[in-house]
Amino acid sequence: MIGGNLSGINFAGLATGIDTESIIQKLTELQTRPMQRLLVRKSQLQSRMSAFDQFRGLVNNLASAAGALSVNSAFNSVRGNSSDTNVATITSSTEALPGTYELRVSKLAQAHKIVSGAHTSATAELGVSGQFMVNGKIITLQATDNLNTVAQKINAAGAGVTASVLNTDNGAYLTLTASETGKNSKIQLADVGGWQVLAPTLKLVSYEEFIRNQQNNAALSDRFRDSGQTLAQVFGMTSPTSGTIQINGQNIAVDFATDTLASLVNKINSAGAGVTASIETETDGGVTYYRLKIDGGSSLPTFVDDQNILKNLGILQNGYQNELVQAQDAEFTIDGFQFRRSRNQINDAIPGVTITLLSADADNPKTARLTLTRDTEAARGAVNNFVNAFNSLVDFLKQNASIDKNTLQAGMLFGDTTVSSVMDGLINRTISALPNVQDGLRVLAQVGVQLGQDGKLTFDEGKFNQAITQDLQGMMRLFTASGRTTDPNISFVSSTDKTKASPLGGYEVVITQVATRATAMASVAQTAPSTETETLTFSGALFGSEPVNLIIGAGSTQQDIVNLINNDSRLRNRVVASVENGKLVIRAVNYGSASNFTVVSDKAASSSNSGIGTTPINAEGLDVAGTINGEAATGRGQFLTGNNENPNTAGLQIRVTATAPGTYGVVHFTRGVADQVRMFARQATDIVNGDIQNATNTIRDQMSAIDRQIESIREEIGRRQLMLREQFARMERAISQMQSQGARLAVLASSLPRFGAANS
Repeated sequence: MIGGNLSGINFAGLATGIDTESIIQKLTELQTRPMQRLLVRKSQLQSRMSAFDQFRGLVNNLASAAGALSVNSAFNSVRGNSSDTNVATITSSTEALPGTYELRVSKLAQAHKIVSGAHTSATAELGVSGQFMVNGKIITLQATDNLNTVAQKINAAGAGVTASVLNTDNGAYLTLTASETGKNSKIQLADVGGWQVLAPTLKLVSYEEFIRNQQNNAALSDRFRDSGQTLAQVFGMTSPTSGTIQINGQNIAVDFATDTLASLVNKINSAGAGVTASIETETDGGVTYYRLKIDGGSSLPTFVDDQNILKNLGILQNGYQNELVQAQDAEFTIDGFQFRRSRNQINDAIPGVTITLLSADADNPKTARLTLTRDTEAARGAVNNFVNAFNSLVDFLKQNASIDKNTLQAGMLFGDTTVSSVMDGLINRTISALPNVQDGLRVLAQVGVQLGQDGKLTFDEGKFNQAITQDLQGMMRLFTASGRTTDPNISFVSSTDKTKASPLGGYEVVITQVATRATAMASVAQTAPSTETETLTFSGALFGSEPVNLIIGAGSTQQDIVNLINNDSRLRNRVVASVENGKLVIRAVNYGSASNFTVVSDKAASSSNSGIGTTPINAEGLDVAGTINGEAATGRGQFLTGNNENPNTAGLQIRVTATAPGTYGVVHFTRGVADQVRMFARQATDIVNGDIQNATNTIRDQMSAIDRQIESIREEIGRRQLMLREQFARMERAISQMQSQGARLAVLASSLPRFGAANS
């Protein structure tokens, strides 16, 4: 067939010689012109979308800058300075208060470090087996071990020391360095059971013995985390030590498999050795430790220990072979007050301040003046960031949302109502006065931030510095979301983005139920020291799924029990103990039902124990209840929070310290300039319902509609071209047929006789 389309190859025009494909392209070219106009329009929309993305980014930058200014920490930060950074450095938090302090450092905290005697080689086999203890961790020595493998075993034990080997011209030495500084870092070394490897083999200690922790005429053990576990459990012994010790000549049998610190107290007190045993508690770094104390009264007790039992407990210690650095606490004074700490980094002397001690002198203490001043530079920098973010947005809109007077070329966002609405909202919230505030700082112009004729903000830092110095609270109210109350029994805590600024009269607070603390009182007053070990078990909501068992050693007085509870790291942040009307009282630290607890003893209540008894005491607290602005609020402890669905006070939280129901004034809630700008900018840029998102969705819909139109035009052009090709193909076939018929007729005609020729 002449003409047509085979496998995408066009053979049109073979019969006629006419370029039908060019004719088809020319005939359909007019139909493509609307598509070109649509492509231009789509390109314009894409540029507009890109401009909106940039606009969104700049508004987000302004929201971030405003957010940094909308919190109190932007204005009340304090800067710390040390007059001599070789003596001490200082860092501060927002909790710190301005002030000046005189620091005098006489001693720095030191980590204990000891070294063994000389060995011929670090790799030579020691040839002796046995067990020894490093800070309560048991190390097993084998005959094939050398100094290197011993160091590796010590390091792997997690004993709080670092072991290393030093090779010198005079031999090899094993060194041990405590991981922590302070007096309590003193390395404890003891042979286990009847073994003797520390002195003759490792050469770490001598044969001389001394009382390791002496307090007047009392000897104290090392510190333990639990007083109720067996000593075998404490030390992780698979073959517990047992034997007999002597205190002032009296024999006392000890078995690590069954004895605890508490049971040792009972054994020692009943041995008639003329001493008083007890368990003392101490807290370090938020952790409660227990010590066995053996008090000789008028003289220091004498001890005999042939099975290393007292050495394992840390009451006795062999002398160190070579003590390179003694364990030492930091000692210093602040404004004449004495301090002793186990570390050189001090964070509990001045609230909100961390002091790092760097040098000391016992004879002539090193001195530095510590100065805490209000850090206005941080606040000034935050305001500068806000002004710059605002001005960057203005510069962008001048390029993209205005018209050039000379070229009359309009920016991509020129005339866009969304852009105008967002910008008007930002400007209005930036320059308007705080609503429902009648005095003090009300507008940014009062603190040096003004809107110029060019639409950009200017910042007078001198005016700002003066304002923040004269009225810090007013400055924070001007920028942040803040609240104040008219009654000392209530205080503003926080708000959410749903909380609305209060009217001039504020939000009235009505309390129908005050918060209380869960309280347990012993049924019997303790009048004599305890005669036996007692265990108190704490459980309930306050303690979750893990009850706390507190072991009270025999001989404990009522005040001992109070101290034990208040110093225990598992209890002291949850409950507090005291004595009221002669009875032990235990109260939850926090208010409300979330701190409900139960306490019970394993001993019947008597005058010679805690008096809690074997019947569980359920201590229950109440949550505060009331309304804010007449709207429902939910209480949790002393904190009352407006319900989420409230029209005005949603998320507004106050603390109520009142002790009786009643009306307690009002709370005034204000949204400062920065907080208003932050909220508006976040709403405008919200990726779901924000104005900018809605505008970009509209552009995206328009581009999708253009794509559909272009596709429709392409399809119509395709159909038109197909139709024309079919028409031209039919024409080609018809002409081809006519040409064929003409050729046949010509052949036929040529074969006929010529009549003229025949007649002649």
